[in-house]
Amino acid sequence: MENIIYIIGVGPGNPRLLTEEARTCITESEVILGPKRLIEGTRSIASEKSIQIACKLGEMEGLIASYKDKKKVSVLASGDTGFYSIASWLKNKFEVQFKINYITGISSLQYFCNRLQRPYNAIHTVSVHGRENRVLGEILTHPEVFVLTGGTYKVQHVCQMLTQQGMGNVKVYVGEYLSYPEERIIQGLAAEFIEEEFDDLSVMLIERTTVEEKKVVSYGLPDESFIRGKIPMTKEEVRSVCLSKLGLIEQDIVYDIGAGTGSVAIEMARLCPKGYVYALEKKTEAVELIKLNQKKFEVYNMDVIEMTCPEGMELLPSPDKVFIGGSSGNLKEILEVLLTKNENLTIVLTAITLETVSEALNCGKLYDLSLDVIQMSVAVSKEVSNYHMMMGQNPIFIITMKGKKQ
Repeated sequence: MENIIYIIGVGPGNPRLLTEEARTCITESEVILGPKRLIEGTRSIASEKSIQIACKLGEMEGLIASYKDKKKVSVLASGDTGFYSIASWLKNKFEVQFKINYITGISSLQYFCNRLQRPYNAIHTVSVHGRENRVLGEILTHPEVFVLTGGTYKVQHVCQMLTQQGMGNVKVYVGEYLSYPEERIIQGLAAEFIEEEFDDLSVMLIERTTVEEKKVVSYGLPDESFIRGKIPMTKEEVRSVCLSKLGLIEQDIVYDIGAGTGSVAIEMARLCPKGYVYALEKKTEAVELIKLNQKKFEVYNMDVIEMTCPEGMELLPSPDKVFIGGSSGNLKEILEVLLTKNENLTIVLTAITLETVSEALNCGKLYDLSLDVIQMSVAVSKEVSNYHMMMGQNPIFIITMKGKKQ
């Protein structure tokens, strides 16, 4: 008889919601592993002869390996095995050594929507674990979004983010301790929950009456569409080439270092609706201008931070792509921090002096990056009396750096 691992979806947590198949598997198992609350909840069902161990995910692999002589090992998983579950991770780790059997359970989405008496076939789902700043894009593009919270990012943090981005009036349903005697289900506006404390065992349903239309977003917004002030701006044509070189995808986390007017950051945010953009700028006047442009273009998936890079960059999430419009002489130090966060970055920077180009090339060699350099000269037509003349702009270098693994 071959060794079997049963990955059992135990539902929201109350043992009353276990399927008969799950009960039978737990009763017949020699070893049962899982989070403390699930082990305690199923203790009365398990055999007295079974080994029951409450453990964390990081301990799971070693424990399973240590019981490879047992014929029947069960791992308890919250909710359903097919819904943001550890089941796939376990299968990839142990399918060679064990036969893997999934036992389905009631997911938190099913249970919560049942308690709200509403269908869930059209609800978009997302987990905040490891992707906190990508949640906003999902909310912007779907009328109903179910959110699994927990860890360091709980219900109140999602509500705070929504409120900070001008969406404190969206309707929110919160389910806490689902299926347990202390279960609580409440509803209200996001802004009403920013000061409230919620447990890790909480889920959300966010409901919007209007959503962003799914449309093709092109880059190269006209320069005149931005509020300019006296802050230098990356011009339309140069901006378009830089964005092309970055190769953005919709869920990217992106930095704009030396963001100026925010023209590049805003275009990046529009191109990454499920991602997030950090516009980093040291000048207070420029920071205020970026915020004005952010409001004008109604870009919500973007933070504007007043800082001199690289100071404070270590506190930000790891980026997928980075644009550097200005480094204030700190290019080497900035690259060092960036590559510590993600060695496979794509970085695009602009330069108008040969000294900056030289520094960039030296840094590329120092950090073993692949390099691509182009010089771009743009002439734009201008009407003079009855004629149109081509007016040349300053030539600019566009340097693309990529980690060697790309």
